[in-house]
Amino acid sequence: MPGAGYPNDSDAVAEERERWVRETSTRDRVYETAIQLYEPATAETVADRARCSEGAAREHLEWFSDRGIVEPIDGRPKRYQRNDAYFEWIRANELRRECTPSELETRLEDLVEDERAYLDRYGVDSPQQVDALEAGDYDSIETVWEDVGEWKTIRREIRILERARKDRDAFGGAGIVG
Repeated sequence: MPGAGYPNDSDAVAEERERWVRETSTRDRVYETAIQLYEPATAETVADRARCSEGAAREHLEWFSDRGIVEPIDGRPKRYQRNDAYFEWIRANELRRECTPSELETRLEDLVEDERAYLDRYGVDSPQQVDALEAGDYDSIETVWEDVGEWKTIRREIRILERARKDRDAFGGAGIVG
């Protein structure tokens, strides 16, 4: 509660942002901002969020684009968004290195079982087809949306585990593959 010895929330946020700017390189700030771009954003928007010049943001975004971390979207002005496939590839490689084939198989089986439960519960083929209003009464809408979010996460994890398993089979479990 402000005024009772507690800092004002906006002051605390501003102080934390200033510390971030002081202690983090421009490249790292642009990276941290870019990996949160679920919707296309201009270099100007990234620069504003990363607290740097537009030119610096554009230079780093192009560097990240060349490496597949972000995807450029042509147009005027050019926009960028994170490349989810890149981050799935990174996660698949981590799992492939960290897990035995048996562990990957067990995780995959568990997730497939979890997905089957959602398929049975909602009677549709994908989380995108769930209608929260049809699936329950007003009090359960939040629960339905939580289920939909979890179901989407399960599907993403299944994709990643399948990739890790296939890459392990194709490359014998050694090194990073692309």
